[in-house]
Amino acid sequence: PLWREVAAGGRIDVPLEWFPSLGIGAGLAVDRLGAFFVLLVGGIGVGVVQYARHYLGAKATASFWATLLAFMGSMLGIVLSDSLLLLFVFWELTTITSALLIAMDSEDAEARRGAVQAFLVTGAGGLAMLAGIVLLGQMAGTYSLSGLAARSDAVVADPRHLLPLVLLLLGAFTKSAQFPFHFWLPAAMSAPAPVSAYLHSATMVKAGILLLARLLPVFGASPYWLPILATVGLATFLAAGWSAVRAYDLKQLLAHSTVAYLGLLTAFYGYAAGAGAQGEVLAIASHALYKSSLFLLVGWLEKATGTRDLSLLEAERWFERERLAAVLFGVGAFALAGVPLLLGFAAKEVFFAAAVGKMPDGVTPAVAAALAGSALATAYALKLVAGPFWGWRAPPADRGYPRHKISPWLLAVPALFLVPQVVGGLFPARVLGAFLEPGTPWPAGPAVWRYLDAVVALKLLSFAAGIALYLRWRSLAALPALPGPQRVSDGLAAGAPAFAGWLGRAVQAGGHPRYLAATLLAGSAAVAVPLLAGGIPAPGPEAWGPGAAAVWLPAAAVAAGAVLTVRVRSRISKLVALAVVGYGMAVFYVLYRAPDLALTQLLVETVSLILVLLVFRRLPRLGDDRRGPGRRAAHALVAGATGLAMAALAWSAGSRPAPDPAGAAQLALSVPEAKGRNAVNVILVDFRGADTLGEVAVLAVAALGAVALFRAGRRRRPRARAEPPAPETVEV
Repeated sequence: PLWREVAAGGRIDVPLEWFPSLGIGAGLAVDRLGAFFVLLVGGIGVGVVQYARHYLGAKATASFWATLLAFMGSMLGIVLSDSLLLLFVFWELTTITSALLIAMDSEDAEARRGAVQAFLVTGAGGLAMLAGIVLLGQMAGTYSLSGLAARSDAVVADPRHLLPLVLLLLGAFTKSAQFPFHFWLPAAMSAPAPVSAYLHSATMVKAGILLLARLLPVFGASPYWLPILATVGLATFLAAGWSAVRAYDLKQLLAHSTVAYLGLLTAFYGYAAGAGAQGEVLAIASHALYKSSLFLLVGWLEKATGTRDLSLLEAERWFERERLAAVLFGVGAFALAGVPLLLGFAAKEVFFAAAVGKMPDGVTPAVAAALAGSALATAYALKLVAGPFWGWRAPPADRGYPRHKISPWLLAVPALFLVPQVVGGLFPARVLGAFLEPGTPWPAGPAVWRYLDAVVALKLLSFAAGIALYLRWRSLAALPALPGPQRVSDGLAAGAPAFAGWLGRAVQAGGHPRYLAATLLAGSAAVAVPLLAGGIPAPGPEAWGPGAAAVWLPAAAVAAGAVLTVRVRSRISKLVALAVVGYGMAVFYVLYRAPDLALTQLLVETVSLILVLLVFRRLPRLGDDRRGPGRRAAHALVAGATGLAMAALAWSAGSRPAPDPAGAAQLALSVPEAKGRNAVNVILVDFRGADTLGEVAVLAVAALGAVALFRAGRRRRPRARAEPPAPETVEV
């Protein structure tokens, strides 16, 4: 009932506040596309779970199920989010969980490599997407997808909209493995068959397509929308199709074909800006059903034959032993090729209808590219069917698994996914008009061409060209591979761990001083760059405020304490000298009329001094400073740079008063809201009571830890045993 309601144009909104002061919400929305994806993620997810139980067996550990369910929940969060920021949170969760699922077998080097590639590419795209979300939200004044769609005209009219558009599209392209980021998906095929079927055909890679569908109402009228999506999508369709024709590994073939169809969907949303998005649910559902079933069937084939390598399978006639599996492979492969009488045919027609649109000439270069890609699709579809099942000799009896060890669920689940392909192809009006696309007129008869025109003739020509390509695919596979993004991806996969190891050795090797120096330098650089870009205000007589003549006394105390902390040799002396710095800061608070802050500083400094003294009193004496002159000079430079950066930050913050200070609001609210006239105490206890409670808890935990360590040291210290009395000596 809910699907029928939203499919007819209804919408259910669940507004949730997140940061209302910033205008950021975490609302959820159930519309036609969102409800469809919920059915897709949940329905295929149930089938994949049942398949994985029998495919993985004991390998399906508790951590695997937890990660898979976390991925499902993250996908549901993406499809139901009405806030771009909330969508990004779930987007990154799918990146993390999918990488963990790809690297399920952590002992496999290929699995680790594929997980690293997928994480780096999709993670980098996610960061670009976050930047685009922030820019778009600041430009439009809202992060809500529904609100952005309502302000589409203003967004597109703004000449700055190209940058957020490109950044958001980068996120979508990397997630859906579009050219030139198409290399990571085939590398992720080291994952088990159910993981590949669920993540890399039905759900995760569709997240990028869903993002395009969500952005279509916002950027569809932009002059950049169609050129970018059509170019990237059709380039992906051709490049991935060419790789699929050349592939020998069946999972690699399916991975490249998945990328190719995702390119077709990307181009479809480019043309949908002018022709409408009618049929988007059909196109996505058809691909998810037949492609997930093919991945699952390849998993069964690997168990039944012991391999998925066409160089071994193409000579063997497995049709004689596995007729049912051959039929299922044929239905899925022909749906992939868009053969009539199947739902995949109607799905591919949707794209051509959107691409041709209202153009009088009908056939365009984009349509010609799509037809060339369709020829490649026909070739690798024939490879899927003929390769494993129609060889010239009987399969060897000593290869493969015994038949009784393969669960029937490994064929039942993909067969269930392929039922809509057959029923939808024979009765499209009932399946499409009554369920997938209600209210849309579809032909009453089977899914076939109703008339002959130039485009249909070109499609028939593409089928013929695909058959010719299939007959020559071994010669095409023997051609040397063209240099491309794959080399970059291999460098990333190998270079990322190497760079991480080098960075760890450079920053952390050498003990605490080097780690602390790297941290301080990074923080100082983060402070210095914006300060230098914005300029540091010059000091003026008004900057010192009242009592400027008296500040030199606490300033001298602070400076003396800092110098003594460095120069004295004893830990206790260093601690006392450091306490002088804190007490000097308390005098600053008194001079600038902040007695409450001064009292707080005195109490915190005293308690901290006592706690640290309890810890230091049992530590051994400090030894001689064995640092060489070079290390001492480097540490001195780090300390000086950090001090200058912090001083510049404090000076700049104090010299630039806020245009709307928060102090007035705090003073106005102290009495009516908190019933207190001391604004500082009210802020600490009421307005920011949670922060104060956290700070108190930290101090309490530190105190308990210090006392526990002190008592443990006393209990473990061996008592001095009494020496036996020396024997008496008698002089003779």
